[in-house]
Amino acid sequence: MSAQTMSSDASYTKINYSLRPAKAIERKMMVELLRRLDRSASLAHYRYVGFGSPYFADFALLHRALGIREMVSIEHEIDDEARFRFNAPFASIDLQFGESGEVLAELSWMQRSIVWLDYDGRLDTTKLEDLDYLMRNVPSGSVVVLSVNAHPHADIDKRLERARADLDTALPRTASNESLGGWGTAEMYREVINEQIQISLGGRNAGQPSTARFAYRQLFNFQYSDGARMLTLGGLVHDAGQHAHFNGCGFDEFDFFRDSDDAYTIQVPKLTLKEMRHLDAQLPGEDFADLEEVGIPTSDAATYAELYRYFPKFVDIEA
Repeated sequence: MSAQTMSSDASYTKINYSLRPAKAIERKMMVELLRRLDRSASLAHYRYVGFGSPYFADFALLHRALGIREMVSIEHEIDDEARFRFNAPFASIDLQFGESGEVLAELSWMQRSIVWLDYDGRLDTTKLEDLDYLMRNVPSGSVVVLSVNAHPHADIDKRLERARADLDTALPRTASNESLGGWGTAEMYREVINEQIQISLGGRNAGQPSTARFAYRQLFNFQYSDGARMLTLGGLVHDAGQHAHFNGCGFDEFDFFRDSDDAYTIQVPKLTLKEMRHLDAQLPGEDFADLEEVGIPTSDAATYAELYRYFPKFVDIEA
């Protein structure tokens, strides 16, 4: 295959997704919670569907941590096919090129799946169509997660206009230029996504007996910023007959589990490697010795203590 010209507008040419600390923490938290699915069904029999980009960070983690072998990576940038195939870390990753909606419709949905549509753009009707398709087709026991850019428009007078252009009639009537500031856009997106889930499952359940009807249980509601404000929202899709089965997984034992509109916000303290090692030596625990002496702000130390098991440590290694 001849070399292809790299798409200059592809987001992965501007951002190294493997080096975003909040994203890395989110990824590890998600995997730790997803490991609980093994209490109800072997994770080795699950399939993972996501967007690998050239970094494939989530694919590498889910394979190593959860033992998932069957994987599908949906890639939009067809011109960069050679680069994607070169960077795919495992032979079991099935690379599918095209628009996400087209590829999702071509996949078989007989197998339980973990699907993470990790978009880098804003929520819009096209992404809601992807969500609608998944909610109507994934088998019981599957997990569906969406990530979207929830950064508000810098011009307060244009926030509502842009949101209406993106979401059309799905935009809540209560939205306003003022309400979409800060994390308001993320909160509005959660409302829109949950409404779509209920509409989709309502269509799927129409005419079905009560024991065969599908339900959705939210597991994740992350907010973080590695430059832009991001929202990650998703959860478990299962039929009524398996409610008690999955209820025994103990998802709610994790501090970052969220089944409501109360988001878990990932705030990454800026610490040196030496400071992290200093705190690591005192963890787990709540009391940190010599904080005044070393100069680490108490709030940063407390935040690190909450995140340290998931905290990435990026090191520049010289030959």
